[in-house]
Amino acid sequence: MPLTVVLHGPAGVGKTTVAKQLMLDWMQDGQAGTSNSAFYLSCKDLNHKGTCTFAELISANGPDLQDAIPGILTQARKLLFVIDGFDELRVPSGALIHDICGDWKKQKPVPVLLGSLLKRKMLPRSTLVITTRPRALRGLRLLVEQPLFIEIEGFLELDRKAYFLKHFEEETQALRAFELMKKNATLFHMGSAPAVCWIVCTCLKRQMERGEDPASTCRTTTSLYLRFLCSQFTAARGSCPSDRLQAPLKSVCLLAAEGIWTQTSVFDGEDLRRLGVKESALCPFLDKNILQKSKDCEACYSFIHLSVQQFLAAMFYVLETEEEDVGGPRCHIGDVRKLLSKEGRLKNPSLTQVGYFVFGLSNKERAVELETTFGCLVSAEVRQQLLKCRSVPPGKKPFSTVDAKEILYCLYESQEEELVEDAMASVTEISVRLTNTLEMMQSSFCLKHCPNLQKISLQVGKRIFLENDTTLKSDAQVER
Repeated sequence: MPLTVVLHGPAGVGKTTVAKQLMLDWMQDGQAGTSNSAFYLSCKDLNHKGTCTFAELISANGPDLQDAIPGILTQARKLLFVIDGFDELRVPSGALIHDICGDWKKQKPVPVLLGSLLKRKMLPRSTLVITTRPRALRGLRLLVEQPLFIEIEGFLELDRKAYFLKHFEEETQALRAFELMKKNATLFHMGSAPAVCWIVCTCLKRQMERGEDPASTCRTTTSLYLRFLCSQFTAARGSCPSDRLQAPLKSVCLLAAEGIWTQTSVFDGEDLRRLGVKESALCPFLDKNILQKSKDCEACYSFIHLSVQQFLAAMFYVLETEEEDVGGPRCHIGDVRKLLSKEGRLKNPSLTQVGYFVFGLSNKERAVELETTFGCLVSAEVRQQLLKCRSVPPGKKPFSTVDAKEILYCLYESQEEELVEDAMASVTEISVRLTNTLEMMQSSFCLKHCPNLQKISLQVGKRIFLENDTTLKSDAQVER
């Protein structure tokens, strides 16, 4: 049995749920006459703690344990520590390996205590379960000894289908909504997180109840998320957009963008004060289940899923900025050029999806929908900035296959023919590799709006056109 287990996977797929289930199992597995103990340490919560002893740290949520702690810690083999959300830890580089300590009665900064536990200086015979998103795996590998890595995959295809069938009263509606999501490979992949399935179901069910055809909503990820957000706040027909939503929307978008650039998903009172965001401004989004209060930390807020935070961060770039907002508290937020740069996205993978959403929100019809719902103006400048970053200068060599895939994805997300024509005006040659139906749709949409295209190098992946092949099973093994 390994003493260190790392549960890793993308946001919202159930890592914390699995870790807490392991805690329950651990507590129930104690032998007769003895008992196992389990402690839960949320890294989001640890960010707000000062200097203390290790004993004080683990008994913070159970003051009645303080007298029993010395006896508990003498039986390290019976101890399980769950360290949840390692990627959320806000500590300077090297803080976890500096001045590590084995004495649980000594006062130390929290990063030192946590590093001591991870490096096996503190309670070396205890068992650790650590949860993290993939971005922190590299740093974690340098800290822990001989860990067992387990990937948490979230909902597989059958799970997603079952969720849709439970959410809709009518089976035909459920299956139609499921098939629409499945046609969008990006959206379907994101559906491994239950929260994304809830967003899709909530949005499409509302459309179906109003007698609308939801097919176009799932065409791009942006159109789905925009429809979801606007449907949560849509006023009665014939009424004007509510001015009271303008300031809250800008506050939430600022919070989302700041969090993406600092790789933060939980915001406390200090974050709100630094950004000039009032807690009252968050209420409309708390009421609609777009934001939620943290259970682990009082007065802390998070978005229901990383993708929602990414979408609202993209809206930060497209909303018109008032004069008094210029030069405000946005020191960590990069401009559009930095957002779309390869260097930035290598350091911070979340920026990639934000960039796709910005392209999606540059669509003129979507801008009107935003303005109608929230009464705010959409900037015309962002469109020009996108063109600067993604247009091909005259005389440049043909795209590489990788560059072409990225650019076609961005332009397809916009669903804006004029933008595609402007961006691709100087393209005469292009290399395209198709591996799935969505990539075929993206290429088809963009390439027919390339006025000067003369030569295409096309590679088609095996089985891409075998949609009716009965040998293709939609089970978990094939999906992996």
